[in-house]
Amino acid sequence: MAVDTTKTPIPFDMATSIGPEISKTYNTKVIGAIIKKSKRPLLIAGAEFFEDPVMFDKAIEIGKTGVTIAATAHTIKAYIEKGYTENVYSIGFHPLAGYLRFKDWMGLDGEGHYDTVIFAGLNYKFASATINALKNFNRDIRRVSIDRYYHPNADMTFGNMAFKPDDYHEAVDEVIAVLKKKK
Repeated sequence: MAVDTTKTPIPFDMATSIGPEISKTYNTKVIGAIIKKSKRPLLIAGAEFFEDPVMFDKAIEIGKTGVTIAATAHTIKAYIEKGYTENVYSIGFHPLAGYLRFKDWMGLDGEGHYDTVIFAGLNYKFASATINALKNFNRDIRRVSIDRYYHPNADMTFGNMAFKPDDYHEAVDEVIAVLKKKK
């Protein structure tokens, strides 16, 4: 059964500035297909995963599909404890947000700039500010949120799923299934 990720597209924090463009909510198959089509996707995984530890396993599954993981804050510890270090890089969220604004930044692995940035497990206000900055200062990056919150400045996002953790986990699993599907 597919989870409806298009409901409740209301900013989780009403003070979030939106501007003339507002994000649309998309179903999991579309979001998964967009990530899969990306040449250089980056998952920015935050410390809110410690409140929902199963999300570390889901991030690792995403990483195994070829998506680079930026482990912000102290989250690198969880990946190391789970034995996954293949394409995970530890970096502070605020410096990373600054680097992503510049088109000549070569990425965490030195292989070039990212074309799609996926947000999950980050403090809502920090993620919202970063998504807004990328919206205004680097339009070449597709901003995708698979977070449990609706992010109005992303290009693609889930609706608010913060109070439905089972549905949220199922939605992320559906995105992972699309990423794993053979062409």
